[in-house]
Amino acid sequence: MKKIALSTALIISSFFALVQVSSAHHSFAMFDSSKERIVEGTVVRWAFNNPHTWLYIEAENENGEMITWGFEGAAQVHAMRQGVNGTTFRPGERVKVIMLPLVSGEPAGAMCFVQKEDGSIARPNDGVCDSEARAAVWQQNGWLNSPSLSIYDVDR
Repeated sequence: MKKIALSTALIISSFFALVQVSSAHHSFAMFDSSKERIVEGTVVRWAFNNPHTWLYIEAENENGEMITWGFEGAAQVHAMRQGVNGTTFRPGERVKVIMLPLVSGEPAGAMCFVQKEDGSIARPNDGVCDSEARAAVWQQNGWLNSPSLSIYDVDR
């Protein structure tokens, strides 16, 4: 009887531990959801991986230094539902990434959408923003077409 009670307690505590880990993983608290930032640069790497895709670009900062930025995106299956796949981004390609920056200020964030060299919009986002609606707002305001835009903040 003690073994059954101990086993049951272990199973229940393991379940609650997994639920806590799972919910923590899907938190967007590390991103500043009050701002959208655009970073224009050159693709260094497109990691079409699980549990999240990652896009890495090099962009010039305000001091003229090249900085590598990392942007978290959706899981593969979610990205594919939005038309994004393993060949969507290629090294050397120029892109404009619209993202929610990290609260810490490090050069990284959560992707909302990406404008490619040909002007097309890719949406590898993971629920952090309504990428279709936000892309429309950026296009309507002409924010994607500024020739000197490198790093720019927009309050949401």
